[in-house]
Amino acid sequence: MIKSGHINMKLTLLKKSLISFLLVSMSMFSANSFGYTPKDLQGIWAMHPLNNGIANLVEFSGNTSTLHPVQCDFETGLYTVDSIEKSNFKINKQNQIELYNEQGEFEQALRIISITDNQLVLEEAASDTIMLKFHYNKINKLTPNCIKYKK
Repeated sequence: MIKSGHINMKLTLLKKSLISFLLVSMSMFSANSFGYTPKDLQGIWAMHPLNNGIANLVEFSGNTSTLHPVQCDFETGLYTVDSIEKSNFKINKQNQIELYNEQGEFEQALRIISITDNQLVLEEAASDTIMLKFHYNKINKLTPNCIKYKK
């Protein structure tokens, strides 16, 4: 009887372990089951300005991204645009936008947090412990959000 009870206890523990493993596996699958594609990013996106005035514009077309680095002046509502940067991009299985320069060298990765028809949220690791989150609105023409935040 003791052996039978011991075996039943082992089977019960094995079943619980298997169920736990399956639940964890299923939750991981469902969290990564939706993969974004370059088509989801197509268009022009205006970043909400950061506290330092950076309010970039990014344009996705095909597998190319064009970054328009914008610096807002919150006092006047005016802005300046630095040199435009073109990159090729792809979206990996972890829903990260991988940016490559014209020579095909990897430059940067941004994780897609969410995409809707008119909003995009990206995240970038600034260091091992600091994550930066960027919020964008989809727009029809290259116009930064600076004026909205004029003091």
